[in-house]
Amino acid sequence: MAVLNGSLPLLGGLTVRFPRPSDDDFLMGLFMDARPWLAKAHHDRDFIRTLYEQQYGARRMGQESRYPEHLDFVVEKTGQPVGRIVMDLGRYDWRVSEVEIHRLARGKGIGTDLLRSFQGTAAQMRIPITLSVAEVDTRVHWFYHRLGFDLLAKTSPSLELIWLPPGHPGIQHLPPQILPAQMQQGGAS
Repeated sequence: MAVLNGSLPLLGGLTVRFPRPSDDDFLMGLFMDARPWLAKAHHDRDFIRTLYEQQYGARRMGQESRYPEHLDFVVEKTGQPVGRIVMDLGRYDWRVSEVEIHRLARGKGIGTDLLRSFQGTAAQMRIPITLSVAEVDTRVHWFYHRLGFDLLAKTSPSLELIWLPPGHPGIQHLPPQILPAQMQQGGAS
């Protein structure tokens, strides 16, 4: 098995690499920036920092439990960290469990280039990409729709989205491992 020691080049001058201990502050900052409502929980800054650290740890443990084969990547542009993507590169689909782009790097096409890079590789392998988004975050819905993701199922409070590579025969030909529980049991989405 090959080991990634450096970084993988992607579209738009992006690269991905595995996190290093020196990335801890950057990754915590991304997590905090994506969840500003936690900062309103209390007026004590130390309490808020502890709250974020606990939530960050719980999130990491949840990902490791739900996606034991996940890969965690730091996204860089011109050698500077600008985001993070967590993926499970499974046999039947690639599951994106988290994408975070630093607030100062948003709106510059980084998320688009990142996902299109993975779509290009998945297309060569004829592997679908799946993910879930919050029902209420319509801005994110539009972003993924623009990249060719379609609704697979509504699993309140989330929506399950899927991108099928060109030439894929369609969702009726997906293995049950990809489908949300209610679809595996023959329920309607």
